[in-house]
Amino acid sequence: MVLDSPEENPNDGVEGYMQEACYYLRKKGLTLPQISKALEVSEKDAELLYRAYESKVAHGIVQENEVDRNLWEDMHNDSQGNEKITFARDDGLYHCRRSDLETMDSPALMSIFETSKKFLDFDMYKRYLNTKPPVGYDPMALQRQVKRAMDLIQEILDGRWKEEPRKG
Repeated sequence: MVLDSPEENPNDGVEGYMQEACYYLRKKGLTLPQISKALEVSEKDAELLYRAYESKVAHGIVQENEVDRNLWEDMHNDSQGNEKITFARDDGLYHCRRSDLETMDSPALMSIFETSKKFLDFDMYKRYLNTKPPVGYDPMALQRQVKRAMDLIQEILDGRWKEEPRKG
């Protein structure tokens, strides 16, 4: 991989994105071997990409920002199976990560499950949730996300139930 100097065009296509990814993933705490594996580049290239973007930041060519940091953190979490989950509570809709659900206690999970179920029960199109979503715009995207949260909660609770030692 041939890298441009930091003085050249900061929007240099794919390489610019790779530099940004390496930079923010490194700032997130990933090691160079982890980054190289995730981005499918050599460790040497991962370090060069990181250093190139670090130099751009130092020279004021690009600026660190929260939107980019969150984007790369979300992409990393999603690629690791730690997907973002949307669920219903009595006072609105909330988001969390799968890992957050896994650390919640069972009564809290059951409460989220029940509230999400009530939310879906009020939807007159509930019967279509198990159908394949349409290509393009999905008018039931929110409901599908809440159903996904319910499925994950059920999976977590089932796993805990199976792990509990049997009493009596």
